[in-house]
Amino acid sequence: MNTPLLMVQIPPKEEATSAVIETEIIAIAVYGKDIDVPLSVSTQRLFDSEKPFRFPTEFTQGAVKTRIVYRYTLAQWHELLEVTTLPTTPPALKQLMIPMLLYMKQNFPDIFGDIEYDREFDPGQYAELFPME
Repeated sequence: MNTPLLMVQIPPKEEATSAVIETEIIAIAVYGKDIDVPLSVSTQRLFDSEKPFRFPTEFTQGAVKTRIVYRYTLAQWHELLEVTTLPTTPPALKQLMIPMLLYMKQNFPDIFGDIEYDREFDPGQYAELFPME
């Protein structure tokens, strides 16, 4: 694993809140043993999930214990992704947040379609994103 894994858990439509913007999305970055967790990522706020996030062993086998958990509503994700995908953002954050933004644009185009990102950042450096149910 050369780039981190980014596992994203979107609740099933029947569990989503009535106000879509308040729907909570959980993303977990998992770093392999060959990757140092960048300081800019490791100092992000950590959350305890009310529901256990299931880590599939086929994705996380051999991964170190470092897992960074992001748990925000869609409104909070919008605010976060606006500022963490800019050209001035540290590369370690863009590595996680640009693929997350692209995923959110695909799933929630009305909410995330207006966010621009650093298109010059090498897509080969993007975290590998795995949608989870």
